[in-house]
Amino acid sequence: MEIAKSSVIICPQCGGENKIQADERFFECEFCGSAVYVDKRKVVSHFIVNSNFSKEQAEGNLRRWMASNFHVKDLDKNAQITQQNFYYFPLWYFKVINNSEEKIFLQPAHSTPVSEIKSIQIPAGNLKPFTMKDHNADEIVDADVLYESAKNWLQQSGVNTEDISESSLVHVPFYHFYYSYKDKQYSAIVEASSGKVYANLWPLKSEMPFRLMFAAAIVIYALASILSYGLAYLFSGKSFEGVLLIGEGIKLVLYAVAAVPLIAMAYFVAKKV
Repeated sequence: MEIAKSSVIICPQCGGENKIQADERFFECEFCGSAVYVDKRKVVSHFIVNSNFSKEQAEGNLRRWMASNFHVKDLDKNAQITQQNFYYFPLWYFKVINNSEEKIFLQPAHSTPVSEIKSIQIPAGNLKPFTMKDHNADEIVDADVLYESAKNWLQQSGVNTEDISESSLVHVPFYHFYYSYKDKQYSAIVEASSGKVYANLWPLKSEMPFRLMFAAAIVIYALASILSYGLAYLFSGKSFEGVLLIGEGIKLVLYAVAAVPLIAMAYFVAKKV
């Protein structure tokens, strides 16, 4: 299928060339005034998304992402960026309308190790008609996944391809960072239109300190329960009702006392790991 690289539509009435917006489906011919409906189901448009971030700004977003609680402590300070590439990555962009509900599906048009790339958001207003003369050819990644292959993927995902109202090849700007941490190599990409960071793998916090904390909490609360009923047995006159009632009261007090050091330990572990 031919990819339309222009937003120019020929009026079927007078033959005049009209420029339309990326998401426009109706327009009025500027030459003869005819109302024209644009059926894009049989046309694959070619768009590009502008980059809004410099290399330094993208790296700043990456460092802030590294500093989040999901990653190992001080990853943003200790990770060493070893390589950085900027490119426009191709994605197949499908607009599907089913029962008046519109959905957008993305499929990489080139091989990539980052599967989360499918989840990026591309507002229709960000799509600009692609022209090679306005961009560096070395930064444009060619699509090697055929259109029909992308449609087959969409069908296998449970989408009726008859509901596709519009198909496009969209080149999205990315900064691809490679970084090392403790002699291991990782990578992440920063979408240069929104600044969002995407990655499949990253250095995780060690689970052992948290598991030890969990085990310590179980032991401490178990000992507190045993101690509470032991004390209740001594002070209740050894009656079952008295042991149960007094034991529950003592247990609540011991639990509250034990919670203070446990919370402090958990905070310390979370800050250090």
